[in-house]
Amino acid sequence: MAHGPSPFGVPQETQAHRPPDDPGFDWAEYDERSQMRAPTARLSPEDRTPTVRLGAGGRPLPPARRSPEEEMEAHLDQIQASRPLRRAAQRARRRTRWWLVALAVVSAVAVAGACAAGAFIVLREGEPDPSAPSAEPQADQPSAVDETAGAPEVVDPIAARETDTEPISVEELFGANAISPAGGAGAYEVLETEELANCADAGLDELAELLADADCTQTVRATLINPDGEYAATAGVLNLADAAEAESLRAAIEAGLEGGFAALRTDGEAEELGRAATMVGYNTYGHYLMYVVIGRTDGEPIEEASEPVRAIVSDLVDVWFIDQLNPRRDVQ
Repeated sequence: MAHGPSPFGVPQETQAHRPPDDPGFDWAEYDERSQMRAPTARLSPEDRTPTVRLGAGGRPLPPARRSPEEEMEAHLDQIQASRPLRRAAQRARRRTRWWLVALAVVSAVAVAGACAAGAFIVLREGEPDPSAPSAEPQADQPSAVDETAGAPEVVDPIAARETDTEPISVEELFGANAISPAGGAGAYEVLETEELANCADAGLDELAELLADADCTQTVRATLINPDGEYAATAGVLNLADAAEAESLRAAIEAGLEGGFAALRTDGEAEELGRAATMVGYNTYGHYLMYVVIGRTDGEPIEEASEPVRAIVSDLVDVWFIDQLNPRRDVQ
């Protein structure tokens, strides 16, 4: 712990003991001389009793404050310091004062720098980041909303009859005496073709009622014989108002309504078509509902969807009809 220079030249005398056995001794004079020769005591600032000064009315005045230099001089006078000691104390005082001045300057500079940095950060937070993308579009650049609004709406030409106005025809779907679906096992012989203006005639029972209420303008159908001659089939396409109506009819058929599609019977190999149990396959393509009714040419009922039955549905509904209708999607 730092402290001032040690006091030199301070007399340290011990007070004599009072002679107890001399009745004629002048005790008062002895006590006075003893007090004058008492050793000097060094008290800490906490142990010193300050001199109380009284003001007007006898009120105590606050003690006068002395400067550090005055405190040092008083202390040196108190300890009766020599001249070299006084010079050493003054030099130490000056060094201490300069160190305090330097420390104060450094502290002031540090505080000023911290304040400047804080002010810069606060001001910086209020400024927009030049590297961030601007929230407002430039005058010469269209906004994202404008680009979206200006983009043409993509419309499927066969999604509705309104954009696919040309009626379907027998020539379009069955333009020859035989058709050969891509990837099929061979050619299907076309026995008879028909175009119905009343779509209800293409259905039976509940399906006929639904078709009567639907916005259906035509049905084009034909009866065919598969390549190996074991199965006869009536395949057709219904021209409905839009894709939503086509999907609605498909959902009704899947739900198991009573009735189904009617078969177009002809003489020869297809004269028993529809008289025994048949299989029906169907699908949608735009605003068209496509279907096929399959029966055996020998008149026997079909009990399950065998591989030949599945092949007929794939050849006629999923391949041939789509290939014939797909050119309608070409944008004019």
